[in-house]
Amino acid sequence: MLFVIIMDALDKEIFKKKLREIKKYKGRHTELISLFVPNGTDRSTVMNQLTQEINQSSNIKSPTTRKNVQGALRKIIQYLKAVDFKIPETGIVLYSGNVSEVEGRSDIRLFYVVPPRGLNVKLYRCDSAFFTDPLVEMLEPDNVYGILAIDNKEATLAVLSGKKYNIISKQTSSVPGKIKAGGQSAHRYEQLRINAQNEFYARISERTNENLLPYLEKLKGIIIGGPGHSKIKLTERELIDYRLREKIIGYLDVTYTDESGIKEIIDSSTDLLRETELQKEQAIIKRFMEAAVRTNLATYGVNEVMQSLQEGRVDTILISEGFVWELKEFLCLDCEHSFRSTDLAAVCSNCGSKNVELFEVADPIEYFHELAKKTNTNVAIISRETPEGEQFFAGFGGLGAILRY
Repeated sequence: MLFVIIMDALDKEIFKKKLREIKKYKGRHTELISLFVPNGTDRSTVMNQLTQEINQSSNIKSPTTRKNVQGALRKIIQYLKAVDFKIPETGIVLYSGNVSEVEGRSDIRLFYVVPPRGLNVKLYRCDSAFFTDPLVEMLEPDNVYGILAIDNKEATLAVLSGKKYNIISKQTSSVPGKIKAGGQSAHRYEQLRINAQNEFYARISERTNENLLPYLEKLKGIIIGGPGHSKIKLTERELIDYRLREKIIGYLDVTYTDESGIKEIIDSSTDLLRETELQKEQAIIKRFMEAAVRTNLATYGVNEVMQSLQEGRVDTILISEGFVWELKEFLCLDCEHSFRSTDLAAVCSNCGSKNVELFEVADPIEYFHELAKKTNTNVAIISRETPEGEQFFAGFGGLGAILRY
């Protein structure tokens, strides 16, 4: 079994996708097992605990539940023996249990997850759902950006994290328009206008402080955009916290100040946001589309991409988070060899035995990642949270490749 220590952005995407898959399973009873094994954990301690759990499970009254719990425990034990208890540096989390949606039918599966950061807890739990809370906490973004669109009438504040943004504040003003008439009334009117503008800027600054200061350690930058001078006037008043003002990396002239303005700022910030996941994703999809249309140096579909990989012609593989391809992982019960196959009636690739057991349906992203490393090929994970990502999934089935030649 090949373990990959999750460190880079691609591996984190694999981790996130596998975690989403695991979280969707619900047991009919307390028969789903979660086992957290930090690196350096004593082998005999874990094996003894699992053996004791099998013995204790004999007290479970329901024959079906008892059978499922014992089957899940044995599957974990078999897995740990098959990999000779070789634990990745960040540890490993094993999930096993009956995930069948049909009452009375057993489908005991095993999933393994290599966390992106080192596990600091050793844990065993048997429940009606897999325990994922410590792993979910590891998905919190490392870097975020604040995006503010503003003019005299409206302001919209958003947080850009990874490949998506969230609108976190919308403000409208009561600032009246300018008048051309002169006289004392005009002076009072202008003073009212200035007061209303100051009040508007104060509210925006307050909301900005409230919403962005909690992100301060992860906040990589703030971009402010709008059609006039309001974006500059806002910061000149120094009502925004000085720690946030130090994070401002640019001002942009854009047309809108609602959600369309947020999108416009992001689209216009290629240089400022060059390192964000969203910009990287948009750039790689654009490159794939241009290669497909202009140079024919692109292909898509499982068979086409696999053939190009085998020929060493692939520069970059694009895989949508929504891409589904059932590659099954088996363990030979005769020689304990683990292997992958798309055929449910698989034969051991090591000894030819048919006495094999299905462990899990392997993640296609992880599978293509392993193949790509053998040919020095890049892999890009494409979300479905953007129009470009959804277009790639709908138009190309979620799997494509940019070719070297």
